[in-house]
Amino acid sequence: MNEEFMPAHGGQLRELADEFGVSETSLLDFSASIDPKPPSDLVVAALCDALRARTILTAYPDMHYVALKESIAAYVQVDVDALSVHSGVMPLLGVALSALRPRKCLVPVPAFAEYRKVLGQFGVECCTFPSTEDTGFLLDGELLVTRLKESGAQVLLLANPQSPSGRLMRKKDLLRLHEQASALDATVIVDEAFIDYAPENSVAQWAAKLPGLVVLRSLTKFFAMPGLRVAYAVSCPQMRAAMESSIPAWPVGSIAAEAARMVLQDQLSIAHTVATNRTERIWLAEQLRALGLRVFPGEANYLLIGIDESRSGLGLWRQLIVEHRIVLRCCANFEGLDEHYFRIGVRARMQNEMLVRALREVLHPAP
Repeated sequence: MNEEFMPAHGGQLRELADEFGVSETSLLDFSASIDPKPPSDLVVAALCDALRARTILTAYPDMHYVALKESIAAYVQVDVDALSVHSGVMPLLGVALSALRPRKCLVPVPAFAEYRKVLGQFGVECCTFPSTEDTGFLLDGELLVTRLKESGAQVLLLANPQSPSGRLMRKKDLLRLHEQASALDATVIVDEAFIDYAPENSVAQWAAKLPGLVVLRSLTKFFAMPGLRVAYAVSCPQMRAAMESSIPAWPVGSIAAEAARMVLQDQLSIAHTVATNRTERIWLAEQLRALGLRVFPGEANYLLIGIDESRSGLGLWRQLIVEHRIVLRCCANFEGLDEHYFRIGVRARMQNEMLVRALREVLHPAP
């Protein structure tokens, strides 16, 4: 076994199974921030009907994605003309960078590693702003603006809620941040991949009207569709036009577009997901604290925890896989964190209980 092995992202069960010599289906995955409830039977049945009709396979997708954009517009409560769709948030980030052509981008860390990768692909220098455990990984807007001014960055890129901490910047604070960044001629790009768990703090409606503010959102996490790559951006008309010029024809397949359209209209499932995640997140945080772990108060579908530095984080990660078939997201490859931090996805109660029992056995073994 390679002692240095660490997947670049969560959810890499096939890679883990090969590395540890176990069955992929035996692994219980807490490393991916995907909602544990898959799309409803109604959505699956409707997709099956569409496949049986064959036209969803034999006809080109609608080049303008009218039906999909209408569903997104109703869900986010913005005008259809404010929307761009693509096969993921990172492709949309690339499109935004193409439109803005910045020299530097300021990114609060820890953050999703793909940000730096995409920035590099577009020749943009990545400047960082650290958030630390001392502040509970909360971002200080005033300090962030100061760093933005000092760095001379033309773009500020941040996630809200943040990953892997799950900490949330309130809408009023984010709009104030945008106002201050605009005074510096900087654009704020907000990755709202997890905002569906706290929709009242989305700034998407403002991004549809305000220059210098772009919101990127995904259907992967909240709607549990990582296998169907659908994401969208919300921006003002001028920015949208600039972004659209860089988006290739048919960036989203017909099946993915139809699935996305349907899940966005499933209001009962949406409300149930928000309520269930909140209940389970609070319960799981309490159980993890009872085990002596440091748990940070996130507002997405995952929790960031810290373990005692006297213990090997990689050893704990491997032990959970080998002995309990449980996979956590070790944060050793997040900038600003190390092996003593883990991101834990919030799953259903039975699975969360299995995690708690496994951690209790590993952290506090019986004599």
